[in-house]
Amino acid sequence: MKHIIETYDQNIYESAVWDFYFKDFRIGVLDIETTGLDLSRNKFILGGLFNCQTRQLHQILAECREEEAQTLSEYVKELAKLDVVVTYNGRHFDLPFLEKRMEVLTKAGKYLQQGDEQILRRLYDLDLFLVVQGHSPIKKLVPNLRQKTIENYMGLWETRTDEISGAESVNLYNHYEKTGDPAAEEKILLHNNDDVRQLTKLTRVISKCDLHRAMYSLGFPVGDLQVGRPVLRTGGLCIRGEQMTDRDHCIDYRGFALGEFPVETMFSSLDRSFEFRVPVVRSGPLTVIDLEAAGLPTEEFVKYPTCESGFLVIEDGKGIRHMEINHFTKAFIRRFQEEAL
Repeated sequence: MKHIIETYDQNIYESAVWDFYFKDFRIGVLDIETTGLDLSRNKFILGGLFNCQTRQLHQILAECREEEAQTLSEYVKELAKLDVVVTYNGRHFDLPFLEKRMEVLTKAGKYLQQGDEQILRRLYDLDLFLVVQGHSPIKKLVPNLRQKTIENYMGLWETRTDEISGAESVNLYNHYEKTGDPAAEEKILLHNNDDVRQLTKLTRVISKCDLHRAMYSLGFPVGDLQVGRPVLRTGGLCIRGEQMTDRDHCIDYRGFALGEFPVETMFSSLDRSFEFRVPVVRSGPLTVIDLEAAGLPTEEFVKYPTCESGFLVIEDGKGIRHMEINHFTKAFIRRFQEEAL
């Protein structure tokens, strides 16, 4: 196994809307290489990770398939230093692949680091593929949503230096494993290095997306909780999600009020879930939350034209107000964490 570390003076995208969701979180950019797409049979052979705090790009390479468990364990040690990872299709491939390989190797007695699976489960994955796919007009302007296609759309293609595809990388690895060819190793590492560094630059695609709507749909982190998609029902606003701490630190809690605010609250250590059922007021096409009754300072909400006299409109004749719901969700969870836990 090899662990290569290089330092780059590179930044991820920054803006007020980015800070609203991710300020003070430890963020990294992730991309992995495998011998195929079959999670049960194919191997994890290379993990690339750019730590945005240290500006270090880590590449952890298995010099042969037999080193998969050792390589995966070393990679997870670096992931443990983060709260948020940026990926491209990571929710459907990268993170499920890592978790499945850990499971397979553990059952085979080859992976012995207890608790590492908890590290993967507590990470929030900002999957740029899903952000672009569901919350940007870009998909109407490009032939497909492959990472390299979006890089080209964003004017980043010329900053790539590798010339091989993922499939070619697998063939190259087969050759490298048999021969130890340093030229093949260099190409494999360059391919992964470029994928990670390009993805770091590609975070600027968020400026072309509706991030508030994306976070409403995909969820977002608030402290050690990960919020899922809120649901508006007749009885109120249902905010659900997952406790992102390890199982030993998950809590069990049930309540029916926070101060004088009649919110039903449930936390379960069994499945790591949490849920708030927040009362709302409905008037014609409007759905409104009483901020003062919820115990929230109205000063941080008055910037919204939908906030007046201590009431926040979260749905109107035009539809759901994603930004307002997300802001309320963050503020209310913080109040709960400060006063009830």
